[in-house]
Amino acid sequence: MKKTMQQIKIPAKVNLSLEIIGVKGSLHTLKMETMAVDLYDEVCFEKTDAGKVDFAFGDTFDGFDENRFRPIIERVIDKFQANYGSVSGTLTIHKNVVLGAGIGGSSSAVVGVVKALEKLQNTRVDIRFLLSLGSDIPVVYEGGRNLVEGIGDIVTPLEFEQKYFVILVDGTVDSGKAYALFDEIGSERYGKRENHLEKSARQLNNGVKKAREILENAGSTDVVMSGSGSAMVAVFDNEDEAKIVFDKIEGCTKYLTKSVKK
Repeated sequence: MKKTMQQIKIPAKVNLSLEIIGVKGSLHTLKMETMAVDLYDEVCFEKTDAGKVDFAFGDTFDGFDENRFRPIIERVIDKFQANYGSVSGTLTIHKNVVLGAGIGGSSSAVVGVVKALEKLQNTRVDIRFLLSLGSDIPVVYEGGRNLVEGIGDIVTPLEFEQKYFVILVDGTVDSGKAYALFDEIGSERYGKRENHLEKSARQLNNGVKKAREILENAGSTDVVMSGSGSAMVAVFDNEDEAKIVFDKIEGCTKYLTKSVKK
C-alpha cells in the first residue's frame, strides 16, 4: 500500500522593529515585533520502517549551497532524537527562503523539520529545545504576528494586521558580527521604525544602505531592516501601493509579500 507524503509550510518573517534592551549572559536581550509573510519553506515527510531519518533537498532558491546547509539539518535531527527518541521517516526540504537576510531563512527550514519530526514521533517540543536551535526559532515556530522579548524565549502573540511588504535582499550579514559591532558603535535611527542593528549591518554590507535608498527612491515612506539584515523591507497598508513600488525596482532580488496569520 502506497504511503502518502504529508506537507508542512513554514513562513518567513519580517521584523517591524528590533531594539536591543540589554545582555543576559553572553546573549543580547531584545524587544521586537515580527510578522510572518507568505514566502515559505516546505517540508514533505512520511513515516518509514528504515529505523532512521533520511532527508534530501527538493526545490531551492538560486545560489543555495546544499553542502553548507546539510549539517544544520543533520544537527536538528540528531538533537531531536537525543531529546525525544528515535524517529523513522523521510524528509524532502524545499528551500525557498534566502539565507543570511534576517527573514528567518535558516529558521524556517529548521522549524519545518522540527514540526515534521514532531508529527512522526507524535510529540511536541518545548521552548528550551527550540532555543537550543537558535534565538529566532521560537517565533518562527509560533508564526503570525508577535512581540518577542528576552533572548527570543518570550513570544507574545499579537492581533493580526494585514500588511503588504516589498523586500529587497542584497547579499548577507553575519548576525554574530552585527551584534558584536553594535556593542562597539551603538545604533542610529534611519526611518520611522527602530532597528538597532542597521548601523552595524551597513558597515558589514554596503548593500543594506543601497537597498533602503532604492526603496525610498521608489516611493516607500515606511522602510525597516529585518533582523540583522541584509533584507530591507518597505511596509504598506495597501496592496496596490506595494505593487507600484515593487514594479519600479529592477535588477535586485525582490519579493512582494503580505502578512499571514500562521
